[in-house]
Order: sequence, then structure tokens, then C-alpha cells
Amino acid sequence: MNALDYGKKIIDSHVRDKEIPGACFALVTREGTRFGCAGYKSLVPRLEKVSNDTLYDLASVTKAVSTTTVVLKLIEEGCFTLDTPLSDLLPDFPHKKVTIKQILTHTSGICHDDKAYKAFYGKSDIWNFFKNKPLEFEPGTDLSYSDFGYIALGFAAEKFVGSLETFSEKTIFQPLKMNETVYRPAAKGLGHRCAPTEQTADRGIICGEVHDGKAWRLSGVSGNAGLFSTTADLSRFVLMLLNGGEWDGARILSESTVNLLKRCYTQGYSARRTLGWICNDPAAKFGDYYSDVCLFHTGFAGTSVYVDFVRRCGILLLTNRIHPSRDNVKIQEIRNQFHNVVLLHFDEEERLKQKGE
Repeated sequence: MNALDYGKKIIDSHVRDKEIPGACFALVTREGTRFGCAGYKSLVPRLEKVSNDTLYDLASVTKAVSTTTVVLKLIEEGCFTLDTPLSDLLPDFPHKKVTIKQILTHTSGICHDDKAYKAFYGKSDIWNFFKNKPLEFEPGTDLSYSDFGYIALGFAAEKFVGSLETFSEKTIFQPLKMNETVYRPAAKGLGHRCAPTEQTADRGIICGEVHDGKAWRLSGVSGNAGLFSTTADLSRFVLMLLNGGEWDGARILSESTVNLLKRCYTQGYSARRTLGWICNDPAAKFGDYYSDVCLFHTGFAGTSVYVDFVRRCGILLLTNRIHPSRDNVKIQEIRNQFHNVVLLHFDEEERLKQKGE
């Protein structure tokens, strides 16, 4: 058995206990990526087995894979800097001290959520709803995760690129041959490939459309959520980061930009954050054996990406743990167990390899 096989045993046990419908997972290395899957893609309205080509709603992993990468590319192109005030890009934003870096690190004070947004649809209505809301704290003095901050970041990026969806496809996903990484998969004829998420009173069983209500009200493309992908595609994104911003002939980010991601920008705050990602934070619930230099992000629907620059590997775990109900709440425990087992056995494999055994 290899390291991922041991991880599969963990997933199998939680599928049997009906704590998740199923999962796709991967151990990513430059020498070769191992893929696996277990359980079911769908429980209702019918039972369907999961397969490695299943598309998952990445939820907030969108922030790290798409929005952050787009923003970093625009910084490289000289469109703005980390210290640029958001109001320079969106002049009607009234909080003049909030910077791009603060939004990327969730230290801006912009509120995370407000259920009153459900009365609004479309970019202008949602922007007008939350832009004037008071900040939760003085920018740069505290840390609080913010969906609305990333929605604003997406709006700001679109001032330069037109469409966040089109720009990310043309400059990130297509060059990396991430051909099944998309926004709005149902509208593109890929709904049947998607793992469904929650069954809700107003939307029924959500499948092939973003689960997040804010992104859904923005037609499925938003800075905070909306992206769908597979483990095969995400493995190529991880390899790009591990290789200093380039993979398979496609340069996505400069090596100096990737090096910026290896820094913690929130020392002394309640969580350890780098630009768009969690870094080596013991409170982040991705196991006990993370390295000193790593990136991590999760999504509410049950997805996660881990990038380990010390081991030069990555771990992907994609689930639809909110299908058919968000009552499935053990994803943090499942993720911790999965990461621990995979990394422990990966370390043992590397030790034996070095010994020539």
C-alpha cells in the first residue's frame, strides 16, 4: 500500500458511517500524482458512484485558486500594488484605508456576511448593499474572514480584465491545461459531471450551480466562490506553485510572486495568513504534520487544497459534504485524519527512498 491507499481507508470508513457521500483525492508530487476516489457522487435523487472525473463545487477555494491568482497577475503587470487602496480602483468605496493586501489577508475589516443580501440580485445591487456597511474594525488591526472583501476584490479585478471568468480561463486554466476547471458548469453542459450539494427549499438539489448564495446572486461568477474543478486539474495548479509559478511550459506567476506566498503577513493576529491562503496555522484543521512553509484553503462545500513547499507535495481532498444536507459537519475531523495518515506514510516512503530500500 502507498500513502494515498492509507488515506483512502480513512475516506472509506467515513463514507460507511454516512459522514460524507464520497470524495476524490490526490497526493501531488513532481515525480507523479496519485489519484483516488471513494463512495458516491450523489445520494439523492438517485445513488451515483463517484469517479475521478467528477467536478466539485470548490466554494471558497475559488478565492485562492482563481481570485488571488488573478490579483497577483495584475500586480505583476503593474495595474496596482498590494498597498493600493481599494477605493483607488472602486472610487465609490467609502473606506479609504482598506488596501488590496488587507483584503487578501482578511485584515480589512470588511464584514464577512449579512443575510440581508438575500434581498438583492446582480452586481450593482449587491455592491450598493454592502459597500457602505461599517467596517468591523480599523483596517490592519485585526483579522476576520470576509466573503464580501473577496467579492469587492473580484469587482476591482474586473475593472482591468473585463470578466473574471474569461480572464482566469485564458491566463490560468487554459495554459495549465486545466480544461475542466470552470464557472457555471451546468450552463456549459457539464451539470451531469458535477457532484450535487445541498437540497434547499428555494433551489431544490443544487447541481452544477454554485452553492454559495452571494455568488449565485452574481450569476455564478464571483471573487468569493463559483469555481468547479477536478483533482486532475487542481493537481496541475499545485504543481505550478511547487515549481515556482510555472508548469509544463506555462508560466502563470513569477517565482518572486510565489515566494511572497511563502510569507506570513499576520504574525500576532488570531490566524496565520499569507496572500489569499492560510499558511502554517495550527488552528486551521489540516492535520498535525504540516510543514513550516505551506499553503492551505478550504471551501464550505467540503473541499480543500494543501501545498507543501518543504516536502514538495500537495494534498487534494474534494467532497460534497453538504449533500444533501449541511448537517454533515465532520469534515474537519475527516480532513485532519486524512492529512495525517497521508503525510506520515509519505514521509516514510521518502525515508525509504533515500535509504535506497
